[in-house]
Amino acid sequence: MPKTPHNPNMDLFWSQEFVDEWNEEHSPKKLVLPPAPKSPTKSPKKSKGKGDDNKTKETKKSFEKRKHDIAEAFLRELDETVTDGKLQLLAESTGGIKIKWSSKLNTTAGRANWKRETVRNKLPDGSERSATQRHHASIELAEKVIDDENRLLNVVAHEFCHLANFMVSGITGNPHGKEFKVWAAKCSRAFGHRGIEVTTKHSYEIDFKYKWECTECGLEYKRHSKSVNPERHRCGSCKGQLKQTKPTPRMAAKPSEYQLFLKEQMKVVREQHPKSPQREIMKIIADKWAKRGCSNRATPESDHPVSATEIGVKTLSFRLDSIAL
Repeated sequence: MPKTPHNPNMDLFWSQEFVDEWNEEHSPKKLVLPPAPKSPTKSPKKSKGKGDDNKTKETKKSFEKRKHDIAEAFLRELDETVTDGKLQLLAESTGGIKIKWSSKLNTTAGRANWKRETVRNKLPDGSERSATQRHHASIELAEKVIDDENRLLNVVAHEFCHLANFMVSGITGNPHGKEFKVWAAKCSRAFGHRGIEVTTKHSYEIDFKYKWECTECGLEYKRHSKSVNPERHRCGSCKGQLKQTKPTPRMAAKPSEYQLFLKEQMKVVREQHPKSPQREIMKIIADKWAKRGCSNRATPESDHPVSATEIGVKTLSFRLDSIAL
């Protein structure tokens, strides 16, 4: 900023009003920026409590009880709306389209099964009088994969399109071809308001009960049963060690001092007293433990010292209970 052209001998040099005007005129202009918009604060997500878990369990139980009726009712609705009841009419002679729940379908949610049987009626002279066709149709649904109503309805709609493709269109060679897509579009238009969208593939994640992860490459292994043993199995990609991640395995409890002593002395005492019954052997071990001055720790649940005989009886009772179980 330039200095004023006046010197101390001039009156304007001492005029505060003139100095303020000079400074305002020659000072660099400040760049006024609009205030930055404040980002909306996100409320922290609340962790699920026991109440939410109980509600989820109750919802699943309710779904398990109703799922078969839901599937059958929606299948009838699909047939009446999309094919004017043709599928049930074609399968009527064999009992209609059957809904079956399978525990063997682990990686797919459903499967449509169809077979056409030709029944030929012959005259007494052996010539053919007529031939009728019988349609055997069923839909298999995976118990381990379908865990809510929306998924159930979409799977039933998908498999229904396969049956319509087989039984009405007569297409058996290209299961997800253009004819299938026509049926899929009809179902999606008719029931889109209920969340039905039939695609060529099931696009949802399967909730596996057990999961393991490789500690080296991070590859994940998912199973419906506890069929992977990390002590025996290794990663198929890098041969690394596997670690169970779902559910989190419990930490094994360390054996107590008395349990270690009992395990150590059992073999020794049996060799020293080969003909003694189990009760006597346990009494001898209990006496040895008592002589070590550890009788108070032999039975942690008691608040007072116990005798060696009581220790032997309690230990024997515990072992017998374990054998009975």
